[in-house]
Parts: sequence; structure tokens; C-alpha cells
Amino acid sequence: MRNKYRNLTLILITLFLMISIPSVLGRTRNAYLIDFVLDSEIESFGFSNGIGEDQSVSFEATAFAIDIMNYYSKSPSNIKNLQEELKENINNMFDIGNVDLYDLYYLTYSLKLLDYSFDISLVDKISLFLNGTQQINGGYSISDLSKSVSIISSFYVIQLLGLIDQPVTNISSHKNWVLSSYNEDGGFGGNVSLSSTLISTYYAILILDEFNELNSLNDPNKTINYLKSYYFSNPSDINNFGGYLPDEIAALALISSTYFCIKGISLIDENELTITETTDWVLNRQNFQDGGFVDNTEAYQQKLSSIATSYYAFETLKILNGLSKLSQEIWMVEFNFWILGIVIISLGVIVAIAVLIWKKRRL
Repeated sequence: MRNKYRNLTLILITLFLMISIPSVLGRTRNAYLIDFVLDSEIESFGFSNGIGEDQSVSFEATAFAIDIMNYYSKSPSNIKNLQEELKENINNMFDIGNVDLYDLYYLTYSLKLLDYSFDISLVDKISLFLNGTQQINGGYSISDLSKSVSIISSFYVIQLLGLIDQPVTNISSHKNWVLSSYNEDGGFGGNVSLSSTLISTYYAILILDEFNELNSLNDPNKTINYLKSYYFSNPSDINNFGGYLPDEIAALALISSTYFCIKGISLIDENELTITETTDWVLNRQNFQDGGFVDNTEAYQQKLSSIATSYYAFETLKILNGLSKLSQEIWMVEFNFWILGIVIISLGVIVAIAVLIWKKRRL
């Protein structure tokens, strides 16, 4: 009889473990990331930059989200409606005469990612606007009503021309203008009169790469050293070690600045990359409260993931050949009321049987 109860107890314990273990088995990092992106969708309108009560469409986040989804062969809920919404947003900007260069880029980029066929009238509108931003001495301004030229606006115009399959004219003058923004520290300023910044250096490198003119860099090693100067090399600070700071006075490494540095270095000389340290640092920034990636913050600020930060993390790992690490399974308890009830009932049954066996043995 005792063996009978012992066997029954073992069976119940086995069933209990079979029920409980799946509830704590981890899912892959990929699964968490994809769910975060999907949860950020505002169907037929685009994507917000994160998950929260006050969600609004972000054109930048929409492009980043679609780019990540394409990699995993996922797609928005209603592609046709989304395409029409994105196109309408572009037309509305032109109709009211207030075209935002950056919004135009992300809207156009999103349509390109969705394999949208641009009609001639839309291409003509965009092309006319972009040509109006070209400056005589090289570079592009932020709008066709401005003469203020910058590295950043030049990059977006050049990218937009590529998205609508239009050629960049006067490449030589644009290249020379970019090179004129080079500074002795190895970085680039926003224009010829400004000091170097990480973001301007990043965009300058991308423009030269687009023109196949990276060999025209004044001193490639100096530019690499400039980018590497943002690297956080103190291994005792686990929150920052492996990342790159956004500027000289920053205390915390950011995923975006890490991507800017890693991308720039990889285009000049990929042998100079900090592969292991940076890969580990980026992976540690995945936020399992929502599945996205999040920057470290000071004090007790709540750490919220964003599509933009997740995209920069994703792209950094891609450059470092670290996307395979997103296939790792992570152990994490996922709370579920049904599972909680089953666990409590199972424990109760096991305790009851144990008490019963104990009483019978005393008899």
C-alpha cells in the first residue's frame, strides 16, 4: 500500500513539474524583440516609438519597425492600408507647403521597405523639392526655402534621391564640401565653420561611402581614433563598458551613439571594431519587461524601451555579426493567473497526499 501511495506521489510531482517548467522556460531574444515591435503597431497608421497608454505614430519608428520586421519575414497587419496612409502623409506635406525633410525621408523609406511602386507624380513632387535644396558650393539645405547647408541635411537628401531612383548631380562638389568640414581632431563638423561632433562625423562617413569616396578621407586612422575616443573602456563599470558615449562630457554610453561609432569604424576599417565587448554590452541592454532595448538611465528613472533604440541595437549587432545571439533562449518567469492557479492546486494536492501517507504510516 505504501508503494502505491509513493508511486502516486511521484506521478503527481512529475505532472506538477511538467506543468510548471514550461511557465519558466525562456523564449528567444528574437521572440521578445519581435513581440515588442508588433505591440508598438497602430494598425493601418504606422508604429509608435514604444508601448504605453499615450501612443502616437512616429514616422521614424515606423521605418525602423518595418526594417526589423522584414529581417524576420514579418509584416504589418494591413500593408495596403499602411501604404496608402504613408503616401497620404507625404502628399499632405506638399499640399500645405510644409515639407519636413526628415519626415519625408522616413515616410519614403517605409514605402520602399513595403515594396511600394512610386507613381510618377509623387516622384516628381519629391524630386522637385530635393533639387531645390541643392547649394551651389556643395551640400544640401534642410528645405528648398533655406540656404543653411549641413552634413545631416545633405545625407538625408542624398538618401531620398536614391529611394526614388533619382541621380545625385555634381557629386564632386558635394564630396569636396563634405571634406571641407573635416577638422584636425579627425572628426567632422556640421559644416565648414563648426567643431567636430559624433553625429556629423557619422553622416560625413556615410555620404563619402555612398559616393565610394572613403579613400578621400584626409586621415582615415585619425577619423577612426576620433570615433574610438567615445569608447567606454573601463571594465569595472559594467553598465557602460563596451558602449560608446554620445559626447565628450557624457557619463553614460548610449545605444544610438554606439551604433554611430560602430557603423563609422566598420566602413573605414572593420578590423578596428570592439566586437566581443560591444556585443555583450548591447545584449545586456535588452529590456525583458517589454522585449525591446533600452538605454541606461541615471538614478531611479524608469527604463523604457523604444523602437529607435531597439533598431540601433539590432543594427549594431548586425555589423558585429552578433544577430545569431538573439536566438539565445532566456530563462524568465512569465506571470499567468491560470498557471498560478494550477501551481497552487498541484501543491495542495501533493501536500494532502503527503499528509495522508504520513498518517497511514503512523497507523
